[in-house]
Amino acid sequence: MVKITTSDVKKGSILLIDWKLFKVTETAHTHMWRWGANDTYKVKDIVTWKSNVFTYNSGAILEQAEIATQNAVYLYNSGDTYSFMENDTGEIYDIEKEKIDDIVGYLKDNLDVYLQMYQWNVINVILPSTITYKIVSTVPGVKWDRAQAWTKPATIETWMEIQVPLYKEEWDEVVVNTLTGTVN
Repeated sequence: MVKITTSDVKKGSILLIDWKLFKVTETAHTHMWRWGANDTYKVKDIVTWKSNVFTYNSGAILEQAEIATQNAVYLYNSGDTYSFMENDTGEIYDIEKEKIDDIVGYLKDNLDVYLQMYQWNVINVILPSTITYKIVSTVPGVKWDRAQAWTKPATIETWMEIQVPLYKEEWDEVVVNTLTGTVN
């Protein structure tokens, strides 16, 4: 296992706590004046997918699971199962929706991703930091209003709804940040 400090833990990190694997879904740092600083992590158990919250003193040493990362491509979904093919071996991995529920809205055919493997089992899918999508539906916007930061709802090709600038129209392309869900 790899030892890391609380400042090294990021969203998506896989921690080994009490011999269980947890995926970090949210992080928060609080400083409470005299009492020092704390780092709080909202996590999901890799096996049961139940949420939990852990709080540590800043600078505490944690264990990060040794994870292998493989290049893969998203192929398709059938019901609640999503299929990925590892680029090097051609092996197909079927992953249940509940394991990757936070990213399914970003998946489009032939999307290059990374599979995180622990003891030969897929435990996580890592998306590119930005992905380009076509807008399939949105309300009419105002073309001349580019200086304002106002947004409107739009549906992209994966049928996920996002907020786009007012001047974007149907079939325009947008670049979406997969960590924040915002349009770049």
